[in-house]
Amino acid sequence: MISNEFNLSNHMYLSKISRYREIYERSVKPVEEQLTEVEREIDSYNLRVKCGYSETPLISGDAASINFFPKETRLHDHKGICIDVIESINKNTIISIYHFWERYWFDIIKGKEMNEVEEKNFKYSEFQDYFSLKKRISRHYEIGEEIEKIKDVANSLKHGNRRNIRRLLDTYPDLFERKDKFFISCFGADAISIKRADVEEAFEIVSNSGPQKPLTS
Repeated sequence: MISNEFNLSNHMYLSKISRYREIYERSVKPVEEQLTEVEREIDSYNLRVKCGYSETPLISGDAASINFFPKETRLHDHKGICIDVIESINKNTIISIYHFWERYWFDIIKGKEMNEVEEKNFKYSEFQDYFSLKKRISRHYEIGEEIEKIKDVANSLKHGNRRNIRRLLDTYPDLFERKDKFFISCFGADAISIKRADVEEAFEIVSNSGPQKPLTS
């Protein structure tokens, strides 16, 4: 029989993940809607140009700078800002939910293995490394390998280590729009492209990597 302790820890874990999903949707959806709208405006603008529309140039006060297409420039600037904001939300969400996973497991294992008398002997150093943490978790719960992908992506995004990013390129090339090593060396974590589908996959993996399957009841 699965213990009440297990039911509670699993329920709280999934509730937290659900809250992270809600925060993500509330953050990203308004910007996605803005992006859809500005893309519609760009299509409309391009159609008008094909039909003979021409803009009035925008001249700066000292006439040193002339923008011949001010409306087009504004539309594409707006589109670029929306894309950048969505990308930032996506990346920060993956980092946040992975570190939530680490913290939650730390609390569960600490609570399961330690009482007040044993606290001085508790080896906190074993929780500073992913593989040590996973080994510690495996003493009590079944846990799959999929979470390692989220760990690799989150740490590459957070720390920008070029060696880890190149390894990520070899393993998950779909996360990169540009794959040349020079670009990655120059821009580091900014070379990683995180789409909504990647965030959805991360949520699915993290949801399935909680305290679902205890080894003992």
